[in-house]
Amino acid sequence: MFRKVTAIIAVLLICSFNTSYLVTTQAYAASDKDLVSIDMRNVDIRDVLSAIAVNMNKKIIYASDPMNVDFSIQDAEPKTALEYLLKTYGLDYLEDGNILLIGTTDDLSRYFYDKMSLTRFGLQYVASDVISSQISQLGIPVRTITLEANKKAIWVYGLPQGLGMVSDLIAMIDKPENAAAEQTSVPAGELLLTPVTLKYINGYQMNEIIGQMGLKTGIVLDSNPMTLWVYGDSKSISKIQEIQKKIDISDNSKKTNIILTTVKLNYLTVDEVMPILYEMASGVNVINFERRYQTFWLYGTQESINQAVDIVKKFDVIENASDNIFFVHKLTNITAKELKSRFDKLDLPGVGIDYMDYPEFSKNVIVHCPADYKIFVVSHIRSLDVQTEKIKVPVDFSNVAAGMSRLTERRKLLSQLTGIPETSFIISSNVSRNDDPLYIMYLEETPENISKVKDYITYIDNALTNGLSN
Repeated sequence: MFRKVTAIIAVLLICSFNTSYLVTTQAYAASDKDLVSIDMRNVDIRDVLSAIAVNMNKKIIYASDPMNVDFSIQDAEPKTALEYLLKTYGLDYLEDGNILLIGTTDDLSRYFYDKMSLTRFGLQYVASDVISSQISQLGIPVRTITLEANKKAIWVYGLPQGLGMVSDLIAMIDKPENAAAEQTSVPAGELLLTPVTLKYINGYQMNEIIGQMGLKTGIVLDSNPMTLWVYGDSKSISKIQEIQKKIDISDNSKKTNIILTTVKLNYLTVDEVMPILYEMASGVNVINFERRYQTFWLYGTQESINQAVDIVKKFDVIENASDNIFFVHKLTNITAKELKSRFDKLDLPGVGIDYMDYPEFSKNVIVHCPADYKIFVVSHIRSLDVQTEKIKVPVDFSNVAAGMSRLTERRKLLSQLTGIPETSFIISSNVSRNDDPLYIMYLEETPENISKVKDYITYIDNALTNGLSN
């Protein structure tokens, strides 16, 4: 056994110098902790362990068969990175001073049986045979001892990680509401220990998400990280399954961290805000529950979440806390900016038209009005959403010798951006009053489209601005 371990240490040291991978460390003085980022593809697991060991100032002994792994984690504490790696590939570890012994549970049990311990767990509400039955159902790699004379204690023999799972299971089940249960297969009538089988994210990620949402967390076994075992009544299980449908998707399959943000409303309700977010916030998903009228959760990229939060802040104000409704209306012929300009002239009491960024290009408006006004307001919007007769107006110019060719290129770009055909743009010959050249490009279109083209020209000449509305 000792010869085997020595050989593994030697291979670890050799492999770590001959493998190409990215490992970075960043120190954050505020927390006095070093964070590690690792990205290694199709490499021997011993090379990954070597990289982590350097940052932990530990010696790692790997006592199982070698295997190639893919491993990526960003800005994590070294111990967290190690635990995530081991959980992903069904491994366990023992700590002995400055040495970490790593391998499968069977290998650690076989070679380091002296590190296994017998631990007593006291129970308050459920009987020991209930806990023993659930340990067996979950397949936690430990052995249990129960005594008929003492149903409020269970003895468990195993490695530290298995004992930790038993501790989590007891914390989840040994509760007052289960005190009256006498059956062993289902501890408390309607309460069930239920597996949630995942496809794209693992159980540890799912567990973290439901914990952030205030739901009871479950248990994940190293031997099957794609299953989360949760305990509760049918309603709580349904909530978790509902979250799974929205989170366990292919887009999240390669993410080590899924960004989840809680949003609490002050004046509006979730039902009022969600239609606006679905229409105007791209790349973000919304999760909400019944009876949580003013709390919901967003997940997606940080950029999309920030955009959605900004939209919510704009409308969740005291002025909108009334019996009014919000709805998004998509225009057909004119822009959001043009509609608001026309609609405001009507000066209808209690009715507001608003928009988000780039109203000179967007065709979505947000309408705020009393519920019984909706049909009336939509009718007005449709009457205004029409194009007027075409006129001819200069929209651009150039005062250089190559002005005609430059305006020709700008015409191509404007046509691509607006959808207006190039034939609607006419470029004049040199019409200067003096020796300096002057070329004019004018447009034959409706006033709405002419206004849109001028907005695009302004934006092209100041491309780093955030739209004319700012």
